[in-house]
Amino acid sequence: MKFYIYLLSFILLPNLGQSQQLNLVIQLESTLKESSGLIYLNNKIITHNDSGNEAALYELDSLSGNTTRKIIINNATNTDWEDITKDDTYIYIGDFGNNNGNRVDLKIYKILISDYLNNNNVNAEIINFSYADQTDFTAATFATNFDAEALISKGNKLYIFTKNWGDKWTSIYEIPKVIGTYSLNKIDQINVEGLITGADYIPNSNQIILSGYSAASIPFIVLLSNFSGNLFSNGTINKYIIQPPTGFSNQIESVTYKSDNYFYLTAEEDPFGKISALYSLSTSNLLGIGKQDLKSNFIYPNPANNVLMINTNQEVEINIYDTKGVLQKTSFDKNINISYLKKGLYLVVIKNLEGKNIASKKLIIN
Repeated sequence: MKFYIYLLSFILLPNLGQSQQLNLVIQLESTLKESSGLIYLNNKIITHNDSGNEAALYELDSLSGNTTRKIIINNATNTDWEDITKDDTYIYIGDFGNNNGNRVDLKIYKILISDYLNNNNVNAEIINFSYADQTDFTAATFATNFDAEALISKGNKLYIFTKNWGDKWTSIYEIPKVIGTYSLNKIDQINVEGLITGADYIPNSNQIILSGYSAASIPFIVLLSNFSGNLFSNGTINKYIIQPPTGFSNQIESVTYKSDNYFYLTAEEDPFGKISALYSLSTSNLLGIGKQDLKSNFIYPNPANNVLMINTNQEVEINIYDTKGVLQKTSFDKNINISYLKKGLYLVVIKNLEGKNIASKKLIIN
């Protein structure tokens, strides 16, 4: 997607120096400044652009990041391609970007890997779908809960993770890999407190990695582990703040795994001209760095009225920002008087005494 929320960006980003730093692989070529999906296949990184661009896949060298090959999908249109995934036989491209919430032509393109490897022009089969719980198709730009930018393959099913502009959760829909037209029922949801932009399933460790960014323009990943079956919310859910190199875009749009603990991510060029790039990330050293257990209730009550309490045993610094990025309160006390703050939406950012951001959460004051 070509639009990005930058609330609080100039206030918060300078404080993220202690978060998990992404490694720059290479600046993406201008033809890929809107990279939106990633897979790793045959020691090559494969990506595509998003809405309105060519219906094509681009193969990148995993060391240099340079484009080595372009594959045209003959019978496809890039209405809003947002993610790509694969299994042992097929590549799947999600044409389901839906910023306005009014699309009625959502689809997934299905391409044989053998065709992809042997031809520069291929044809795709098409899986069409809609969301069973969407009954209103009135355009609601950046307010819909039926946008999506993340797709994984697991077993004989595909799973879509939505990008909920409205409530900042992600809803999960299961869809068969068989060609057809489907009405999808929501099977799960997770309160990720942000906008999910990419996903991948790591079969060896039975984990899922999600990429995204918060309403404060802070990029993050979420690791789902220890779940059973296709109920992904019943396991461990950890969120980590990540930080791109200086001068490069933090609009993370895609993620894929190379090995259990090593990942590639791309960021598209942002509205302020920060450069699109291919990054790498090792999760083997993520433990304790910017980690947030999304199941924990670390601030309460929420919504709040007069007093906000912080549920942690650590010594922390608590900062409360309004939606314009203005710092309203700093406290080292875990029982905070907020009676003088106006009703509305705020962001609570918690740092340890070493200055590392360890959690952030939306707060509503009644």
